[in-house]
Amino acid sequence: MSENKHFVIVNPIAGHGRAAKLFPSVRKELTRRCVDFDFHYTNEPMEAPDVAKMVIEHGFTSIVVMGGDGTINEVVNGMAEIKSELPLAVIPAGSGNDFARMSGIPLDLTAAVDLLLDGNPHPVDLGCVNGERYFVNGLGIGIDAQVARDVMRSKRSQGARAYLGSAIRQVIRFRAFPVSLEDRSWKHHCSCLSLGIANGKYVGGGFKMAPKARFDDGLLDVCIIEDMNRIRRFAALPQARSGKHLELKQVTYRQTESITISSDAKLVAHIDGEPYR
Repeated sequence: MSENKHFVIVNPIAGHGRAAKLFPSVRKELTRRCVDFDFHYTNEPMEAPDVAKMVIEHGFTSIVVMGGDGTINEVVNGMAEIKSELPLAVIPAGSGNDFARMSGIPLDLTAAVDLLLDGNPHPVDLGCVNGERYFVNGLGIGIDAQVARDVMRSKRSQGARAYLGSAIRQVIRFRAFPVSLEDRSWKHHCSCLSLGIANGKYVGGGFKMAPKARFDDGLLDVCIIEDMNRIRRFAALPQARSGKHLELKQVTYRQTESITISSDAKLVAHIDGEPYR
């Protein structure tokens, strides 16, 4: 094995098939540059964690994810399970690509390969839900979780347009839910539309829900959007996309190391854009 050996984990269904369509070009580019690499196409959900652990055990020097935020989440969970600090690179090919957006990873394939070969590793915090599932972007409950489910089920739309279209529909349909939050020095109870526990700034293909978040500050950014009428919801939508929603009186924003969430309602949630429970 050469000094640097990369392993590319490709999720062929990421981005509604975009990853499978684009990987031959990436493979050709890596070969042209004489990069030592191997690859694997995932075949089913939650296969990537086991693949990641296998890659680490076989002495590869980096893992490359070609897929979306959900594929990154799977790989990260596999790495976290065995406490691996192997460098993780990303070639974005998903629907939302929020981790890439936050990390400054270009969507252009050639530029992403450039960064893979010439970039420097940077530490990233991980959040953890119920002591069992890690995340790199965040946990979302409410409207943004329903939007993530809508996009996953969609057979036509993809990318930021799909997220925006679903968000507009859910602004009309979604019913607020009761929630209680608590950390070491704070308690909050409200009727909530959207609750984000964020490690990164972006969710839903570019909605800047946690504009103060940083991947490496050791903090979770909590963004609570309380219930409002439909007219105000529509007015708030572009603000949430640009990160200006923090100015709204219905929004509470807090940074904390850990937080407890409880509700009497059945909650719709996502972790890094993938449905959770």
